[in-house]
Parts: sequence; structure tokens; C-alpha cells
Amino acid sequence: MPSTTVHIPDRLLSKIDQIIKEKSISRNRFIVEACEQALNNSIGQWPEGFFESELNGDNLILLREGVSEMEEAIISMRKNRRDAAL
Repeated sequence: MPSTTVHIPDRLLSKIDQIIKEKSISRNRFIVEACEQALNNSIGQWPEGFFESELNGDNLILLREGVSEMEEAIISMRKNRRDAAL
């Protein structure tokens, strides 16, 4: 199994050590389970505020133009269903 080095602040490591002592598990087991839980909880969810935009008028226009150009390029490169909308 691959390994990695993680630098954990003393305050956090102290809290982890308290929990692993109570659960009678290793630090490694605790960290692996915490990572698995974090990954399972975030599957399919966008970060909060991901779709919020603070673009001003000019930047929003540039973004829309860029999206249109990208869409046109994708459609022109498709081998089939050239006229199908994305």
C-alpha cells in the first residue's frame, strides 16, 4: 500500500490522539477513515458558492462570447449529428 506524509498541527494532532485512544485505533486508521468519510460526503456536490458569479457586465459578455465560440468549435469538430444542439 502506498504511503504519504501529512503535516498536522499540534493542536489537531492532540485532538486526534484523544479520539484514537478512546476508539483503540491507530492514527493511520483514523486518518484513512476520515478521508473516506470526507470523500463519501462530497460526492456529486458542488462547493458552496461555486455557481455564484460576481462578474461585471464586460466580463460577463466576454464569458458568454467565449462559451459561444467553444460551442461552435465543438459542433464543427463533431463527426456525426452536426446539427444537434448540445
